[in-house]
Amino acid sequence: MRTLTVLLLTGGPGGGKTEAAAWLKKKLEEEGFGVVAVPEAATELLLAGLDWRNSMENSDFQKAQLELGLFREELYKQYASKLYNPNVIMLCDRGVLDGSGFIEPELFARTLQEKGLDRNELLKRYDAVFHLETAGRNNDNFYTLKNNKARIETASEAAAEDEVLVQTYKDHPYHVVIHSQKDVEAKFEHLLDEVNQFLAKKGVHPLPSGQSF
Repeated sequence: MRTLTVLLLTGGPGGGKTEAAAWLKKKLEEEGFGVVAVPEAATELLLAGLDWRNSMENSDFQKAQLELGLFREELYKQYASKLYNPNVIMLCDRGVLDGSGFIEPELFARTLQEKGLDRNELLKRYDAVFHLETAGRNNDNFYTLKNNKARIETASEAAAEDEVLVQTYKDHPYHVVIHSQKDVEAKFEHLLDEVNQFLAKKGVHPLPSGQSF
């Protein structure tokens, strides 16, 4: 039986989402899953020059991010089903509702309305949501701008955006917050443990060791 499980990694800037996605992909592949990682749409747009901070309206940027996120998720989902491994995990570095953390709530709601999208339906795109808390929330000394060229937020700004995203996804039936830690490896290990607990509860298991596709 073929399964596709969609997991969302979200959280404020500096939570380690991109690094966690790469680390988690490797670990899950070692366990025997097929894994497809969907990269963050916002970073791609910013690095391409579509930058709400100096060259365009934030409302237009969020529309572009939403459209790119939806397109990517559907494309990756379509071709994830073509993998030889019948048990596939799709890891999303940010979700299509993440824009709510970076624009006024009424403007984001208007964007969804203009696109004919329903917030509750968008939540259903993900089987589970794992929120990686930003280092700016509790450990300001460990918050950095060095590992992401597109990041400009101060620690306090990152913490505020982190809280908005907690509220954005809190109504998802499987929403887990992975709190910030000084030891990043320990944070990632906590994430892996929570992911494996979710997969076990849902009865999603990798192929037995040595079994071919």
